[in-house]
Amino acid sequence: MLARTWRGVTKAEDADAYLAYLHQTGLAHYRNTPGNLAAYCLRRIAEGRAEFLLVTLWESMDAVRRFAGDTPERAVFFPEDDRYLIDRDLHVTHYEVPFAEGIAFTGGGTGPRLESFQVPGPAGDLRLLDTGGGRDDALPVVFVHGLAGNASHWQAQCEHLAASGRRAIALELRGHGGSEAPAHEDYALTSLADDIAAVVRALDLRRFVLVGHSIGAGVALAYAGDHRKQVAGLFLVDPMTNARMLPEAQVRSYLDSLDAPDVARVLREDWAEMAGPQAAIRERLLRDLEATPIDAVVGVHRSRVHFDLQAALARYPGPKFSLVIAENDGPRSLHRLGGGVPHQVIEGSGHWIQLDRPDAVNQSLERFLSHVEGARGGEDR
Repeated sequence: MLARTWRGVTKAEDADAYLAYLHQTGLAHYRNTPGNLAAYCLRRIAEGRAEFLLVTLWESMDAVRRFAGDTPERAVFFPEDDRYLIDRDLHVTHYEVPFAEGIAFTGGGTGPRLESFQVPGPAGDLRLLDTGGGRDDALPVVFVHGLAGNASHWQAQCEHLAASGRRAIALELRGHGGSEAPAHEDYALTSLADDIAAVVRALDLRRFVLVGHSIGAGVALAYAGDHRKQVAGLFLVDPMTNARMLPEAQVRSYLDSLDAPDVARVLREDWAEMAGPQAAIRERLLRDLEATPIDAVVGVHRSRVHFDLQAALARYPGPKFSLVIAENDGPRSLHRLGGGVPHQVIEGSGHWIQLDRPDAVNQSLERFLSHVEGARGGEDR
């Protein structure tokens, strides 16, 4: 375990406003980074100044890098810090923690605790979050993040379901979050579906609802087509579109762009554009992108171009629902393929609806779960 400390100073009259800002930025990012164990904010006001000392606990230096990037010794700042800070440390200090006792980061002690652990996968260990427990009459829900995502993208949904007595599991695909990268850079969507299979086997899940976001929705479809009896329903959040409907010249140009020297910059610009209106979420997503190996991002992008989304959709005959933003409501959209899929358009959100509009996702997911369990008679897990 490691501790990371940082010090900053504001005017005394700005102390409360800066604390509120910290909750929206740094403290939120700590909590949503895989491998963060705890976050403490200490404050001392004297002689017209407010001194803040942030102390965070981490599983490892790799976990710190997921938050801070490739130069973890440098402090991380947010857009409005200059507005408040009159003095600050530009670098942080890291300590080993040979002893710790007490309550780790549990969301203030009022919400359900998400246990983090790893299971063996086909290409290396896979990390997941699991609320555990769950009512016997409630199907568990397994969440699959999108490209350059991680399990924390589903935290609001996991906590919501756990509060109602339903088990929720959010896994991290190979090369993402705390999961190991494959030795041979195998990021085919069908191979990523094998990661889901490994988690399901390790947890001995008999029947569950599968939720996927973006390219993770394609991965979920690939898994569901091969495991129809286990997947009680598919809930897809702004899923990937059918790249096979693009003109061949456009596909070739796209694949060539993935080999360009500035591909990382271009990807960052794409992420910023897709992220939506909330600055804090946009910064979080850009950090997640930077923390994901570029080989993983490029490899998944290459795979999605060749993935037959319409065929995968046809292979799973069970209940399906798609929650999309307005920009994802066109001819290549998943819900327009084949015989169509029931869908709902969410206004005013970026691509990561579960982060921008968590309540809307929770409500729609609850309705889908009720439909699936009503139609299936609440079959055993």
